[in-house]
Amino acid sequence: MRLRRALDPLLPIDRFTAGDRRIVITIWMAGLIQGFAQSQASASLPFTRAGLGLSEGEMSLLLGFARLAAFAALPLGWLGDHIGRRRPFLVAVTLMVLGGSIAGLAADAVQFGVSHAVLRTGTAAVSGLALVILAETASVAIRAYAMSFYGAAVSFGSGLALMALPLAEGGPDAWRVPHLLIAAGLLLIPLLVRRVPETKVFHHRPEGGHWRELVRGEWSDRFWIVVSIGFLASAFGAFAAAFSTERLITQVGLDTGSTVLTLLAGGTLGAVGFFVGGRLADTWGRRPTTVLSLLLAVSGGTVAYSVDNVPMVVAGLVVSSFGTFALVPSAGSHRAELFPTGLRSSATTAVANFTLAGSAFGLIVGIFTIDTLGLTTTVLLLGIGMLLAALLTLRLPETKGQDLTAISVDRR
Repeated sequence: MRLRRALDPLLPIDRFTAGDRRIVITIWMAGLIQGFAQSQASASLPFTRAGLGLSEGEMSLLLGFARLAAFAALPLGWLGDHIGRRRPFLVAVTLMVLGGSIAGLAADAVQFGVSHAVLRTGTAAVSGLALVILAETASVAIRAYAMSFYGAAVSFGSGLALMALPLAEGGPDAWRVPHLLIAAGLLLIPLLVRRVPETKVFHHRPEGGHWRELVRGEWSDRFWIVVSIGFLASAFGAFAAAFSTERLITQVGLDTGSTVLTLLAGGTLGAVGFFVGGRLADTWGRRPTTVLSLLLAVSGGTVAYSVDNVPMVVAGLVVSSFGTFALVPSAGSHRAELFPTGLRSSATTAVANFTLAGSAFGLIVGIFTIDTLGLTTTVLLLGIGMLLAALLTLRLPETKGQDLTAISVDRR
């Protein structure tokens, strides 16, 4: 009992209703698929790159353009505001699984890039719609905390992708095996079809807004601020994550097994950030938790790419992972609460797409800097954007406890 009372401020599981548990478990399953699928290209990068006959810079360019192509997810966000959240979400999950699986059958770099673009289209839509569904379904007091489980599922899926890395080093075509494993996600889609609900908030206020209200209307100021934050944070995070395997193997000198263990250790310990970030966002506030998360992510990442001492690298990975993971529920809940029901799906999906564009930007920057300045300097340059993102967050209003049915398209 004493332990339970001590952990209650951090782990308020008993405050979940039956409905909260159902939606959290359902979106957790989708997040698991997402994490495994979207992480394969980064986790197996050295072997996939070699199998496709690409240099580091060429691989960075390929992954960057694939992420830019994911703006095809914008119509799914628009549909989420006009026909409901459920059906576009299920379509997005299907695109994600199919794109990731087909990438393992690619005959050349172009086919791999196209397949990866389909995958990224799905993940962009899932990232936005999953947060909307959780925000509109979970209880207000644990809204951000509920999103922690989705973030943890994506992280767990990424960890499984790392664990599949040894399968990629068995021969010239072995890199295909981890990508083909994504097809296992097809087995979960029928279960998601049965369990993903339409949200009551959408039924309560089903009005659909127009894109121009976000781009240049009364909601445009906060929309472009949120877009900028996601873009800058993702430019740093995507580059640091994409080349973490490359750095540990080729620069620090670890073998494949030690690399997997190092990244899993850093990610596992840092995963506490999901739940701390969610709880802090629900009690302390969305805005201060987001700022703290951004600062921890950039400081830890800078250390991980600046030193060759393995314990220090692990410490940097833990701190960076903690900040990155804490950012998911704090920024995710903030994002969903900043916009009205009729624009929420469009806004969150668009922000997810611009976040992918930010990751593409970070990877494309690598084309011009990796070979000349090196991985470490590239990380430091992109880290400046994280500091700008923290400053921009301070310009947004605090939304903790926002009633999502009380904010409409025509009224802030």
